[in-house]
Amino acid sequence: MASFQKIYEEYAQPVYRFLLSLTGKDDLAEELLSETFYQAFRHIDRFEGRCSLYTWLCQIGKNAWIKECRRNNRYSEITLEDLKLTDDRPPLEDQIIHKEQYYKILKALQGLSEIYRDVFILHAIGEVKLKEIACIYGKTESWARVTYFRAKQQIAQEVVK
Repeated sequence: MASFQKIYEEYAQPVYRFLLSLTGKDDLAEELLSETFYQAFRHIDRFEGRCSLYTWLCQIGKNAWIKECRRNNRYSEITLEDLKLTDDRPPLEDQIIHKEQYYKILKALQGLSEIYRDVFILHAIGEVKLKEIACIYGKTESWARVTYFRAKQQIAQEVVK
């Protein structure tokens, strides 16, 4: 039990940041963090060490997020209002351009196949290394690199349209 406490202390913040990058909401990220460590505690005996502990925890968190999305259809509920702007806002024209670009990127991201979307979110937003993403999916690092590149290309093509 004491060693699991050490795991929590070391990985709670990085996993929380990863979940926050997926959800965009503090309260949901905290809820998913609790679920992630609960499931990790229950199934620690299933950790095979084929990838890092951080990667394993992120995969548990991602699965919890997907389960939550399916239960509440959250994939389609992301709105422009979820975009937080700071108090030192740029001029209105820049804000409008930023929102339009954000909307195009969001639309392009939602149009990707599930595997491309997952790899892109994990690497670009969650800052998970491509080697660890490959481990999550049981593929090679080259596969993760190509998948990320293709996802990025598809997003760029949609944004330019």
